[in-house]
Amino acid sequence: MKPTWPLLALTLLQGLSVGLAGIAAVLLVMGHQQGPMVFADQSVALVTGGIGGLSSIFHMHRLAGAKYVLRQLKTSWLSREALSTGVYMLMVALTVLAHLLAPPATGLWQVLSVLAAILGIAAVYITSMLYATIRAMRSWHSPLTVLVFFGASALSGELWAWAIAGIMHRSPRGLEGALWVLLTIMAVLKALQVRNFREAEHTVMSSTGTGLAQKPYRVMDTGTTKPPYRHQTQIWPMLTSTQKFGGYGAMAAGIWIIPVITLLTGSGLMADLFTAVAGSLGLIVERWMFFGDATHSSRVWFADEPKRSSQVVR
Repeated sequence: MKPTWPLLALTLLQGLSVGLAGIAAVLLVMGHQQGPMVFADQSVALVTGGIGGLSSIFHMHRLAGAKYVLRQLKTSWLSREALSTGVYMLMVALTVLAHLLAPPATGLWQVLSVLAAILGIAAVYITSMLYATIRAMRSWHSPLTVLVFFGASALSGELWAWAIAGIMHRSPRGLEGALWVLLTIMAVLKALQVRNFREAEHTVMSSTGTGLAQKPYRVMDTGTTKPPYRHQTQIWPMLTSTQKFGGYGAMAAGIWIIPVITLLTGSGLMADLFTAVAGSLGLIVERWMFFGDATHSSRVWFADEPKRSSQVVR
């Protein structure tokens, strides 16, 4: 599938925002006296989540259709995503506002922080289900899609919470240990997902079919020079072996190799910031590969295969 920057920005920045909001809530629930750092995490969560939400506007082909986005809440994960993300951002904004205006003794800030984290978790789940429920996208139709979205969200939030703690000269207990745990979990999840991508790639071929159980199949094409919208993003050349090796290599270097080296050998503010930046760049590559390396069932008709050209003349 062709990666588009609005989707990259939305999914990555939403995940970062929820990750930071979740860490802030955990610190408050565990009773850490880290009020300024928690507030900084929530402020960054508000900014990054807002930017991610605004980027989704540029993914719309017709802005006039935005007023209908909430009409299909019973059946559409897209409608649910719009609602859940909006409610989550509203709660984060109220949380930041409560810290500025409400007396700390009331406990309002703490309650709103926990609610924001819960709503954020729901928003990430709904966003991930938007991809995991597409049966035609064989690479994504798996519980691994949901788990990887949660893993990326938690890891990105942890990386930047670690950097913010370094900037504010604070070191909450357990933050470094949690980072090691999340690095390990994300490594396992991505290894499983890459294997799933390769299985999907070999399942969806002209010799094996679309990988879907339903029959018969038909090509839904208007016969015009420009393909219909539902096929535009799926008509994407397969990545070569070199591109896959380079992409996943850059992802591994950013998410795991560099952070592990800096955590083992480095210390201080610059090391913390370098770890967060490297991890974020690795997660950008990870999300690009999530879209770019995915296999859609329409590949049977629209994509070239080794030693066999496309069955559709373009």
